[in-house]
Amino acid sequence: MRLFLPALLSLTLVTFLTLPANAQEGEEIGFDDVVEEAPSHGAFPSWTDNVHLSGRFDLNMEVFAPGKDAQANRFRNYHKLLFLKVTPDDRFTLDAEIVDLSYYELRTQLPYSLAFTAGKIWVPFGATPFHHYYGAIQGDPFTGLLLPNVWAEYGASVSKNWVNGDKMTFDTDVYVIRGFEGQKGQVLNLSGGGSDNVFAYGSRAHLAYGTKIGLWGSVLYNQYGEMDGPGVDDEENQLLLWGVDLLLDYGLLDVPFLKDLKFRGAFARAEIQDKVLVDPDFNSEGWYYRYGDYVELTYRGLKYAHLRGRYGTIIDFDDTVSNKDSHNWDLALLTRLGPNLSLMFQYQLNMEEVNEYDNDLFRTMMVFEF
Repeated sequence: MRLFLPALLSLTLVTFLTLPANAQEGEEIGFDDVVEEAPSHGAFPSWTDNVHLSGRFDLNMEVFAPGKDAQANRFRNYHKLLFLKVTPDDRFTLDAEIVDLSYYELRTQLPYSLAFTAGKIWVPFGATPFHHYYGAIQGDPFTGLLLPNVWAEYGASVSKNWVNGDKMTFDTDVYVIRGFEGQKGQVLNLSGGGSDNVFAYGSRAHLAYGTKIGLWGSVLYNQYGEMDGPGVDDEENQLLLWGVDLLLDYGLLDVPFLKDLKFRGAFARAEIQDKVLVDPDFNSEGWYYRYGDYVELTYRGLKYAHLRGRYGTIIDFDDTVSNKDSHNWDLALLTRLGPNLSLMFQYQLNMEEVNEYDNDLFRTMMVFEF
């Protein structure tokens, strides 16, 4: 029943929204009519005005442990993204990445400043669905250390704009998506995304003051737990994931030097209950946590380039210190070569908590975007 009700509610809402108006008023309409009825184009004489394409493609040259192991050099591509956005009218928007189908979502505007979104949606957790930098760097190749680096998941969300003024805006999201799954007795992996047959429920609130200050608060909850054999506690494990993001944008303080600084910072903490994994002497209720954070400062005051520094930490499993725990620096110089072409020089300094080893990374990234 726990899994059935959210799915039934989502299906009912989507069905209601997609039925023609006369069907909602009581006139019977069959399944074939809904599927086979072609959309009317009479009200939309020029679809080219409502279709937008954009994209991002890159080439990376990477050197691991610079100066120590020339055999670790390699070329890589990480972004091959082509975005399609179709807005046939003010009520509906289709937004998708159409090369890898990394996400695709249909958004429907509703009365009272509400919006309903369904598909493989951007998960409303944190300030942005792209590049969750908890831990300051990305995994290899760009997989994320704590959460999925690019986090889109099958599900649905409802958004509400409560305040939309010149000085302040406030909006919220509530959603249901595929949840995280794992075996009892093992540290739960969050960076791999969701699994079938598991539902996660979440919410995010966003408060902005003008265009210079943004604050996000996010929370997600789900239960999980595969049985490993006889005698294993049949109580499901629990996950409570929560975090806070802060943005202080360029120009917040209109004084020399400070007006050219942008600050971003965030943390996420996963509280996880697993009575098989956690020693009762450590926590009688079986709780442990995983954690990641970062702070980032960007300076745009140079004539041809931006300077960026980012620092973060990762705690993989608070009960045991291991090499999966780390402190990481990301230092970068970014410059634009033209309207659609940019170049980044990046150095990642990775400091493992227990046994430090040579895994620093130097990357040159050329990006074409339109």
